[in-house]
Amino acid sequence: MYFVNMDQDEIFMRRAIQLAKKAKGGTSPNPMVGAVITKNGQIIGEGYHKKAGLPHAEIEAINSVKNKDDLIGATIYVNLEPCNHYGRTPPCSEAIIKSGIKRVVIGMRDPNPKAQGGVERLKQNNIEVKIGVLEKDANRLNEIFITNVTKLKPFFVMKAAMLLNGNIAVKGGVSKWITSEKSLRFSHKLRGLYDAVIVGINTIIMDDPMLTCRIRGYKQPKRVILDANLRIPLSSKLFSKYPNNVYIVTNSNQQEKKRQTLFAMGANIIECDAEKGVFVPEKLSQELLKRDICSALVEGGSRSHGYFLTNNLYDKAYLFYAPKITGSYGAFNVVGADAPYDLEHVHNLKNAKCRNVGNDFLIEGYF
Repeated sequence: MYFVNMDQDEIFMRRAIQLAKKAKGGTSPNPMVGAVITKNGQIIGEGYHKKAGLPHAEIEAINSVKNKDDLIGATIYVNLEPCNHYGRTPPCSEAIIKSGIKRVVIGMRDPNPKAQGGVERLKQNNIEVKIGVLEKDANRLNEIFITNVTKLKPFFVMKAAMLLNGNIAVKGGVSKWITSEKSLRFSHKLRGLYDAVIVGINTIIMDDPMLTCRIRGYKQPKRVILDANLRIPLSSKLFSKYPNNVYIVTNSNQQEKKRQTLFAMGANIIECDAEKGVFVPEKLSQELLKRDICSALVEGGSRSHGYFLTNNLYDKAYLFYAPKITGSYGAFNVVGADAPYDLEHVHNLKNAKCRNVGNDFLIEGYF
């Protein structure tokens, strides 16, 4: 039996989490996982899960050890419980058992019922298991995955740029370039980290955005348009690039000719139930998850933020404030919804942090 002090376990678990982060934005719908193998206090192998369908972190780490005899009696650190099921790849618990590794240190249990049981199987094969090392860090790392499997919804992120008094546009609806170039670049990086960008149809009609990520090395997000009545103009700029990456959510059973045209252009149509012209939140979540949209950056406009906020769909927020202020009459507020009668019904951000991005202020927090 190995007696390793807590500090050493934390050091190697921190390295596993660091490795997992290398695939940030690239493993969806799978979690981010890193693995480190040690023997006599020294790292002898490591790896991380790079993409869904590719080997899991434990397999990568085991394969990185050239002399397999070195694995006998070794310890493996992994931020998520080794899977115990056959999916696109065989169970990692089985690979660990066959390798001769005798100690497994885990950051957090797997919340996915399909993958659970790895800990029990390891113990049944006389492998020492320790759970909960840097558990908070492990949970934060895979907040998207945890939300998907425990709440059966995508991880929805509110992203908005506004003036100090909450305006996202001046009178007439003009809303471009509220914040600085640095904030704009930061926003494009966010697009590349989440599976999709979501906007309402009014944003498309008024601003005609591309909704692409313009930072080299980042992935292109799926672009989701909430358009209950299929009002989207066929001349919209977003069709000029990656049209097959456009997903139009609608409830309109008419305009068959327009649907056919959109299909011919490469766009995807998502049918979603609606009540009084408003999408049923649970149905919207289900339809997005079906298409591997496990996380989404909601960029507005006002009505879309109102919809997600009042239906308690938001999980996190990135709120950019330009150091500018003006009158509010006739302008759009960031959240297009009725104001509450008292402060007991406001939405609170937890663990909120404020920092400067260029000349702007960014508030980041969780709902």
